[in-house]
Amino acid sequence: MALTTPTLLTQVAFDATQPQTFYFNVIGTSAQIAANMLTIRDNTTNEIVYQEKQESFKYEHIVNADELTNGTYYNAVISVFDADDNQSPNSIPIQFWCYTTPVLQFTNIPTNNIITNSSFNFQFSYTQNENEALNSYALNLYNAAQVQISTSGIQYTDTGTPPYSGNYTFTGFENNTAYYIQLSGTTVEGTLISTPLQQFSVQYIRPDLFTLVQLINNCDEGYISVTSNIVLIEGTSNPDPPTYINDKEIDLTQTNSWVQWDQGFSITGDMMARAWFRNPNEYSTIAQFSNTNGQIITMNFMLGYEDIDSTDLQAYVEVYVQSIEGLSYYIFSNYLNVIADTSYYVVYLTRRNNIYQVQLLTTV
Repeated sequence: MALTTPTLLTQVAFDATQPQTFYFNVIGTSAQIAANMLTIRDNTTNEIVYQEKQESFKYEHIVNADELTNGTYYNAVISVFDADDNQSPNSIPIQFWCYTTPVLQFTNIPTNNIITNSSFNFQFSYTQNENEALNSYALNLYNAAQVQISTSGIQYTDTGTPPYSGNYTFTGFENNTAYYIQLSGTTVEGTLISTPLQQFSVQYIRPDLFTLVQLINNCDEGYISVTSNIVLIEGTSNPDPPTYINDKEIDLTQTNSWVQWDQGFSITGDMMARAWFRNPNEYSTIAQFSNTNGQIITMNFMLGYEDIDSTDLQAYVEVYVQSIEGLSYYIFSNYLNVIADTSYYVVYLTRRNNIYQVQLLTTV
């Protein structure tokens, strides 16, 4: 019985100084595959640079280190053999690059691995010898048991041309607590790279955030100076007066109910906003900000599936940033399991250099 043509699976870019396994598939044949032969050509000259027959029942072919050259674009085909050494036709060619392994690393984690604030802007760099660009990256935060507790989600680069620098801020670190951070990325040719899990500890006297009340001990003079940054501003609501729950929170679950503060303050430059809420209406607006430049920032509470294989809906927050010209861009937070109606979500919205980031957490 004639052997059917095998299919050589797509190959992402890899480092030619390391062994690499090529995988293939054979469908519609009853013959036992006993061997395979991989042929690799320089895609520019079509010259054969590698051709080897390997005896194996596995649907794979291993190319040893240093058989190919980094910085070169190749094409490859594979054929298979049965126990009687009958050979199949060659597969349809695939193309791939060989590139030196990129270097992805954090650049600003303190040398003692101690962070002294409740938030930290993790900075990193990406370099690659042949200038292969970084396509996307993600930062994942883990607790001391190495269980993921937060993520940046997939962040896409504009160009990603090396040397590339990026950053992401995590907030809400607890004092005297250990964490792990890991950075992963994908190049434009599909290579997956990641840093090792990096442990760090958090130790701070007070968070490096906006302070509501600041106390200064003037011990030589025998008094304490108190500086208050609390500003009282009047708001409006619908209905008026608003509906309160246990005199400590406003019920905004009814249609067209809202509260707003539109005078007495302004937000310019970098900022961080936090909002606590519970039992939210599904697919509803949590908060909306606007400024005199015509920019409108809208945060919506959403339900969805982070993983297409998931069966349970999860909670997340989407943010629309709209300018006078129209929609500027859209971002969304990490996903969380839906919590009880009596528990609180807290959403962090930050703006740095006019770039917004959003994170959804739960209170303890």
